Amino acid sequence: MIVIEKTKEIAILRSMGYTRKDIARIFIWLGAIVLVIGTIGGWALGAGVTYGVSKYPIKIRGIFTADSFQVHWSIWHYIIATVTAGVVVIDGRRDPGAPRRAPRAGDIIRGTSQ
Repeated sequence: MIVIEKTKEIAILRSMGYTRKDIARIFIWLGAIVLVIGTIGGWALGAGVTYGVSKYPIKIRGIFTADSFQVHWSIWHYIIATVTAGVVVIDGRRDPGAPRRAPRAGDIIRGTSQ
C-alpha cells in the first residue's frame, strides 16, 4: 500500500537518477525496519498479555482444579507467530489489481496520471 501512496515521490526519485533497483531497495529496507519493530513489539505485547492471563485468578473446580489459567510458555509460539506474520506480509505485497503498465514519471509529477 505504501508504494501506491508514494507514487509521486517514486517519480521524483526516478527523475533524480535513482534506478528501480535503488527504489526497491529503499522499500525493502523500510519493510525490514517495520518487520523488526513489529516483531519486537508483538513479542513484548504477547509476553505481557500471556503473563497477565497466567496470573489472573480464577477458581475452577470439578474434574480438574486450578486457581489461575494454565499457560504453557514456549519460544516456538513466538517463532511460529513471527514466521506466519512474515509470510502474510510477503504474500500481501502482491496486488492482483495493479496496472500492467506504470505511468510515466512526468505524468505523475504533473498530476495528469490516473
